[in-house]
Amino acid sequence: MPLSSKTVISNIEKLPGLFTKADLHKSLQTRREEKKSTRKPPARRKQSSALTSKDLTVIENTMHAMILAGFLTKEKNKFRRNSLEIEGTITVNESRDTVIKYNEQEILIKRDDLGSAQRGDQVTARIFEFRRGFFCAEVRKVHRRKKEFHIARITGRSGSIATLRLLDVPGEIESCANIKKISVAKDDYAVITLTGNYLAGKSESVIQEVFSGENEDYDFIRIKNRHSLPEDHTVIGDTGINITMPESELKVRKDYTKLFTVTIDGDTAKDFDDAISIKTSGRNTKIYVHIADVSAFVKPGSPLDIEAFERGTSFYLGNRVIPMLPETLSNDLCSLREGVPRLTLTAEMNFDSKGNLEKFEAFRGIIKVNKRLTYTRADQLITGKGLGQLTRTVQQMYRFARILGQKRRDDGRLDLNLTDVEVIYEKSHVKEIRFATRLKSHMLIEEFMLSANEAVSRELKEKEIPSLYRVHEPMSPDNIESLKKFLTVLGLKIDPALPLGRSVQDILYRVQGKPYEQVVNLVVLKSMMSAYYGIEPLGHFGLGFLDYTHFTSPIRRYPDLIVHRCLKSLIDKKEPAYTVAQLIQIGEKSSAMERVAQKAERDMVKMK
Repeated sequence: MPLSSKTVISNIEKLPGLFTKADLHKSLQTRREEKKSTRKPPARRKQSSALTSKDLTVIENTMHAMILAGFLTKEKNKFRRNSLEIEGTITVNESRDTVIKYNEQEILIKRDDLGSAQRGDQVTARIFEFRRGFFCAEVRKVHRRKKEFHIARITGRSGSIATLRLLDVPGEIESCANIKKISVAKDDYAVITLTGNYLAGKSESVIQEVFSGENEDYDFIRIKNRHSLPEDHTVIGDTGINITMPESELKVRKDYTKLFTVTIDGDTAKDFDDAISIKTSGRNTKIYVHIADVSAFVKPGSPLDIEAFERGTSFYLGNRVIPMLPETLSNDLCSLREGVPRLTLTAEMNFDSKGNLEKFEAFRGIIKVNKRLTYTRADQLITGKGLGQLTRTVQQMYRFARILGQKRRDDGRLDLNLTDVEVIYEKSHVKEIRFATRLKSHMLIEEFMLSANEAVSRELKEKEIPSLYRVHEPMSPDNIESLKKFLTVLGLKIDPALPLGRSVQDILYRVQGKPYEQVVNLVVLKSMMSAYYGIEPLGHFGLGFLDYTHFTSPIRRYPDLIVHRCLKSLIDKKEPAYTVAQLIQIGEKSSAMERVAQKAERDMVKMK
């Protein structure tokens, strides 16, 4: 039988210290002779223990690969074996192979060599074979699991042992659990933890909780585990009840408590992180965007801050939320509740009659919301005929929001008409799934928030303060070409004389009300690049902004909290809050967690 790389590596592992090729050849010949002596040779011909030319080629190729990978070191005419164990994170490559990256190489791990390890786990593995240009390894130890808990379906039982199939993991992975003290039935679902040991020849698990697939909590639990979402703060003992605010935060604050201020949010919202006010003087308008000053309570490097960084965002799954911050902050101390004094970071923006920004200033502030409105109630005020201050103020806000919206469309903003789906709950049960209705009040809040995000970004850029920006790069040349071909089929054409954004927006206007409107909007969306958080102010193609960041939601987005700290360093005329290296790390982590949240939220809707 020809020599295998597995045998070569196994023999190299047994050779002590420095060795020569002759030492390895002798070791392999000895091994072959020992094997030969333990079995009866064929009667017709005598087998030789000498190494063949094919054997020598396998030896040369294996040793060469081991040297390149760092598993062997050549010292003149001798070789020194380094550790054959590697540490890394289990991932899946583009070819859907399970691998560990080591010294810029991909080490393959076959399903039978994974043990109880799963994608995302940090493990120690040992290489044992070189095949078709790749090393293969087997997992020896799991150091840290990406997913502490898994969802599994009980597929059978025998006595006190249940067999379970793990869900939401690649492959048909089974586990066994002791159910001596647990009542389970076939096709029940369970939350389990893997022990790293074996039971009845399969990975051993411990059942933490059992529930039926009809349980309303099932979808939430499964999505939470599928995407390795964090526990609620109360589960990890991080309730925030001992949060205090330094007295210094109460000083040097601008008093906005006499300014008529409203919040506009969803019917069931609890975390009100933005409020708005407006003043007019002749042909000029000043709008105030008051954002909850989360940075007054969450200090850089504190346990709360580290946990918020790891989460990156709040996760909205149906009628439940896994918040970025403890509810003591998100629903109380930082929530801009009606009639209660609250700390803010306020953006003041002066505009001319055409919606051009003439002046921007930011202040630490303190406000007292006059009225908490829902989107539905605000929409009624916009279209109503009341004469009270509340009605007049909301209508004034809406009129100016329309001016801002028109200016942005003229500047090349893309207004995609894609209908969102919303799930309606009644006492924790799904009552209805329907298309969301976009109200005039939604547009009002959107325009005010966009104005604040754009103005803050421009101020930080012009003052050269290191910060995070929300970046949405233009379409790639390949995507533009594909979009052009698609539009040609419908008799539509991108006007080369106009900026790309403006030309695409004109097409979106032209297809309004047509049977293929939704398809065109979807294809345009698919043609665009994904937005991310970066340190370069590269603008936002979809919004048509040269400057853009996220400033308005620090309760639920970590990058917004970072931008608040950067803006405060400018207000206080102090050193920048972060180095560029720190911001790069935060931006990459926040972008990754945003993608996790988006995928989890989409999966939750699909399950309904």
